[in-house]
Amino acid sequence: MNQNNPIIDGPPPGNWQRVVDAWRAMAARFRRADPARPGPKARTSRAKAPPEEEATVAAIKAFEQIHGKPMLWMAPFFLAFAFVFAWPHAAKVLSPEAPRAVIDSLVARLPEVLSPLSPMMAGWLWLPWFVALPALLMRLRAAWTTRSAIMDAVGWSMAALVVEGGAWLYFGRKALETASAAERTGAWQLLAAEFIFLFLVATILGPHTPRPRYFNQHMR
Repeated sequence: MNQNNPIIDGPPPGNWQRVVDAWRAMAARFRRADPARPGPKARTSRAKAPPEEEATVAAIKAFEQIHGKPMLWMAPFFLAFAFVFAWPHAAKVLSPEAPRAVIDSLVARLPEVLSPLSPMMAGWLWLPWFVALPALLMRLRAAWTTRSAIMDAVGWSMAALVVEGGAWLYFGRKALETASAAERTGAWQLLAAEFIFLFLVATILGPHTPRPRYFNQHMR
């Protein structure tokens, strides 16, 4: 039997869909008419730092790449070497007749492991005050500089080491000819101890970055 009705694949559209479409159109019209109603939430993006702040951060990083980071916790170690080199001169002021006894009395209060400090400090009793004073000021400056840059602190201590080491090379060894063998050995051992300390600080705590371009040799 022939049928003239068309084939329907699904259920006939109901009136509910028309109601839903009309409601959506009405709600959209109300949203456009109400200016106080917030619009769709915009995608939040990270605010960029001001150019002045970015320039400051870049300048700090560039400074630390050459001078190192602040490390105030290293100041006591620099002060310890400043004290060890300066105490022989304080002993001469406290007891000009027996400065070695003053040094020995101080070291006797320290732990036994620090007993070699006695001949080391006594080995620097020959140093004139006009050489010891600038070296002391340099070491104090080194301890103060740890608050801003560790490599600058190493530089100030190295300058003091060069001043006193040069004095020991030029006339210190001759002045120590009348001293005991322990004092002659202790004098250069104290220099070597400070040099090893500064070398380790510069190697371990220094900035691990390539050298600035003005330290590099340019080939043409």
